[in-house]
Amino acid sequence: MIELGDPALTPVPAARRPGGIRKPLAAVTLGLLALLGGAVPHPRPPAVTVVAARLGESTFVERDRLHIVSGTGYQASGPRERTVSTYSLPGGRLLFRSTVALSGTVYQVTSSGRTLLVSYQVGTVGTEETTAAVMAGTRQELWRVPALLLTVSPDGASALLLHRAGNLPGDVTWLGLTLGTGQRRWSLTQPVAGYTTAAAYTGGFPRRLVTVTVDGHIEVHDTVTGRAVATADVPAPVEWSRRGVTAWPAGDLVLVGGAGGVTAYALSDLALRWTGALDLAGRWIQPDCAGAVCLIGYRAGIQVVDPVDGAPRWSSERWTSAVPVGPVLLVTGGGGMEARYPLAVVDPATGTLLADFGHWRVVSDVRPDVLVCRRTDASVAIWPL
Repeated sequence: MIELGDPALTPVPAARRPGGIRKPLAAVTLGLLALLGGAVPHPRPPAVTVVAARLGESTFVERDRLHIVSGTGYQASGPRERTVSTYSLPGGRLLFRSTVALSGTVYQVTSSGRTLLVSYQVGTVGTEETTAAVMAGTRQELWRVPALLLTVSPDGASALLLHRAGNLPGDVTWLGLTLGTGQRRWSLTQPVAGYTTAAAYTGGFPRRLVTVTVDGHIEVHDTVTGRAVATADVPAPVEWSRRGVTAWPAGDLVLVGGAGGVTAYALSDLALRWTGALDLAGRWIQPDCAGAVCLIGYRAGIQVVDPVDGAPRWSSERWTSAVPVGPVLLVTGGGGMEARYPLAVVDPATGTLLADFGHWRVVSDVRPDVLVCRRTDASVAIWPL
């Protein structure tokens, strides 16, 4: 509301000159426009794109594509052809439909160039898994191997897979394949008395595999060629032979140890960096923790140490997960008896709370420009952000 004054008290000019009232009216008009500017409707957000899907169909989101797989349940009669519809993100435009023979629950669907890859469980029990590759938009099968697809190299040349013949360490074999042909480049079986882990991630693809045995032998292999790029024999505590040994990547380090402490080695040449009395029992190490080394446990909380010398930085029982977002950490926690699951941002160097988002939860990685949700009628909605 604008107060224009009492008309009875406003002097009336003796004679109107042409245009004499235009300036006051113009000023009032500008004032009204300025005050009403906040009431002007903002442009509506882009309309949601809805992609048709049915109950029983599964969705898989990757980078700039959405995959919908028809009929993903187990069929007792064996493999049958299923359709994989691939849509663009964020536009939701149908790119192609591919046909692939599957016999069990689908674990993963990914694409690289004109190659579509589907990993699925064979049967309803056990750990037998298979990956099939087809020419995208066709039913032409390129290759099929009894292994689970882990990831594809950024250049689309190599695929890293895992074959599990059972539940024991010696039943696990890592495979490197040429993506276009399925030709095996190399294979590495995890030692029965040892542990193998992926490290040095670039664009979601690990460039190294690290294997450590309970007798102190460490090997680092290139995941593209399979060639050993570094080897070392290190002191092996007695606890390793009794309770096992693990290896965890952390930036340019690999941390080797168990309940009796941890030793950090340079991933490039396995040079000794530091040794610390850190207990890995019931904990895991975040591979990338915004320049820090983060040990995390559901009950023990988070413990952060300096990657240079292993010196403790800070710890908190409140946080039970940490994800790097630029120079800071996005953390969540269990909240103890309060049953709270806060979402917050902390400084990785000091643990200082920078922002608290309350009860919001992170459910998965989502692209920064699109939100993909399954609706109650089974269709898939795509919202540009």
